[in-house]
Amino acid sequence: MNKIKEIASKTGIRDIGFCSFEQIKPYLLDCRAKQRLPKNSKTVILFLFPYKVKEQRPDKISRYAAVPDYHKICGKYLKKIKDNLKQEFPENEFEFFLDNSPVPEVYAAACAGLGVKGENGLLISPKWGSWCFIGEIVTDLEIRCENHFKKCSLCGDCKKACPTGDLEVKCLSALSQQKKDLETREKDLLKQNNIIWGCDLCAESCPLNKNAELTYIKEFISGYRNSFVSGEDITGRAYEWRGEKTVLRNSNLFNE
Repeated sequence: MNKIKEIASKTGIRDIGFCSFEQIKPYLLDCRAKQRLPKNSKTVILFLFPYKVKEQRPDKISRYAAVPDYHKICGKYLKKIKDNLKQEFPENEFEFFLDNSPVPEVYAAACAGLGVKGENGLLISPKWGSWCFIGEIVTDLEIRCENHFKKCSLCGDCKKACPTGDLEVKCLSALSQQKKDLETREKDLLKQNNIIWGCDLCAESCPLNKNAELTYIKEFISGYRNSFVSGEDITGRAYEWRGEKTVLRNSNLFNE
């Protein structure tokens, strides 16, 4: 365990935890990436990538959209860690996953002791709050793990803060990413809550987020944008995957 933490920390990533594959096996997600799981998987190595750059909220976009696309940034770190682990343990297999993963990431990270599962479904780290991305490496290397899974105190503040009252399916973040035409009520919800892309209202209301620290990851800091600007190059941004039309549609609501 210490050797793996040492290898990972050399890349600069500080938050590392371990979860037994057997612990998460009943909850594996059915996706194409599932085919990449190593045979006889034994351990899930979890990593947190904090992304809160400034105390002040970005303008009309979620904090995660204010930094460069985490798939590219975090994927680069995970690949390097994977390659270093393979060099150190050539007899074992290592596969990294990020977002499109068969691993139930929040549950696994909580089991690994990296935080608690919030009522809004997000992982809440003691240091970074819920402002952190999760990545993992699954391996057939057996590492001693303990189940640390805990939920938050269920105070209900996140549910009260959600304008749609639906943290699971149709929150404003999901609404802002919807490709089909928005209904009048949906447009009004985005405008009333100053949202162009993503939504942090539930997270901002969480008492466990009040003292969350700022990120140390240099790519997030240097690539930070405080807002979406019509006509900007969206390459490498969170909203690129939906295409420019969706984020422009939302932005134009504030010009009507």
